[in-house]
Amino acid sequence: VPILKKYGYEESLRGVMEMRAQTRLLAFDIVVLKLLRDIHGMLEAQKPLPQPVQWRFEPGWRPMPCHPHSLAVEVVQTCRDTGDRMQVKEPLPLTPDFDFQGTTIRVDIQQSDQVILGFGGAFTEASALVFQGLHPDLQKEVLELYFGDLGIGYSLGRVHINSCDFSMGNYSFDDIPEDHDLVHFDYSLARDAKAVIPMIRGAQKLVRSSGGKLRLMASPWSPPAWMKMNGAMNGSHSPGLREDCRDAWARYFASWIDAYKQHGIQIWAVSVQNEPEHNAPWEACCYTAGEEAAFIAGHLGPTLQALHPEVGIFAFDHNKDHVHDWACQLFRDQAAVPFVRGIAFHWYAGDHFEKVRHTHEDFPSAVLLPSEACYERHRWKSGSSLLQGDWSFGEGYAHDIMGDLNAGGAGWIDWNLLLNEDGGPNHVGNVCDAPLIASLTEQQIHLHPQFFFLGHFAKYIRPGSKRLLTSVRNTPRYMGATRRYGTCSAQDGLQAAAFVRPDGLVATVVLNAADLPVSFKLQMPGCGMM
Repeated sequence: VPILKKYGYEESLRGVMEMRAQTRLLAFDIVVLKLLRDIHGMLEAQKPLPQPVQWRFEPGWRPMPCHPHSLAVEVVQTCRDTGDRMQVKEPLPLTPDFDFQGTTIRVDIQQSDQVILGFGGAFTEASALVFQGLHPDLQKEVLELYFGDLGIGYSLGRVHINSCDFSMGNYSFDDIPEDHDLVHFDYSLARDAKAVIPMIRGAQKLVRSSGGKLRLMASPWSPPAWMKMNGAMNGSHSPGLREDCRDAWARYFASWIDAYKQHGIQIWAVSVQNEPEHNAPWEACCYTAGEEAAFIAGHLGPTLQALHPEVGIFAFDHNKDHVHDWACQLFRDQAAVPFVRGIAFHWYAGDHFEKVRHTHEDFPSAVLLPSEACYERHRWKSGSSLLQGDWSFGEGYAHDIMGDLNAGGAGWIDWNLLLNEDGGPNHVGNVCDAPLIASLTEQQIHLHPQFFFLGHFAKYIRPGSKRLLTSVRNTPRYMGATRRYGTCSAQDGLQAAAFVRPDGLVATVVLNAADLPVSFKLQMPGCGMM
């Protein structure tokens, strides 16, 4: 009570006491928790924060190997203030369960859900050109960090069909107007063969060398200009695709997949269209859910089933606030359903984990795949250099990954693998951050916080893992309005997700986005660890 009065909450206190007499205890507790949370923030604001330990990437750095065994829990930590970056700590012994009044993370190893495909990033032309501008030793370093057995072990990738905003300009592989038979399709893929394909093949070789498989999802931003209603690759009418070009566009997908296969690259899946609801100033092509379902059912589905039955089709591929609406419309179309492997989605509208969860509950056989995320320029701190990185961006990635996976997501694909110190190149100035930033003039690689936070998932939650039912008790919960994408704080409390791997080990990822350490108990049936 004295603390409430000290910080000007005396009137609020009277209201709380009246509420206690008039309402249920639950409502009373919520108000008190909010007041105490506000006061805690005031008190913490008066404390000087510890100075972060400066960490600098040196070529040759790798996440430390850990050696889990049945009698202890191997701990790997990334922490801003200690300088730990995927640092292996002292193992903690498993003990019989014990009473604990603090935050408890309970993992139910008897209840599993969706299978995890893996984690990865996008091979954009921008990433490939920056990669090409590095010394061969640094190129090897980038590939090892992302795809090597001693790196973080990416197993997913995304590649654009034709150009995207992170290209040097508009391009397609058949720019001859009205070439419906695709006689002039460039099977050499001359543009992609300059930089994109060599980078993919380097990553593919590394993944295969450790016995893994690199699954690639391909997404178009725009068909060739002549196939579109507006006659240009940038921007889009609604609908974007000419009706008389639907069949040619479906066969274009198949030809592009053929051409990549001739370069030794197998495409695992395609999405119908990147961000079909967005009339962007860069490459775009708008669809409604009904239009996309019709294109799948009448054109793309039958074409790929006949020519590339091994390639799956993902629908939507836009912001997750609309993922459930699109899934409901698409899966009501019985002609489209047999061809749809799953639904892809992006993070730019905010958390919306409940939309993902409802989609997973209503369509449990559909693969739900988060397929793009990044921090755009408007999210960078004013006056800061992109090279410095932003710790909150790493926390935001972990928050989103954990929320998506706990809601039913089958993996997580980041946007650009690598960018330059300006967040590009990008032919329309739509620059953004990336986990790896390269300074080409200085020939240096900068590892941003996103890289390490992604690593805690990609390295330890291997393809084929299954999500375990996980609950967190006695911790705050964010109860405010919808936030900007990739935002979290102490108000979210401890966040956790757990998985049983193909080797039988259980991997649990825990995020503390507060500025102070938090003690917690990790509980599994019959045992506990703190």
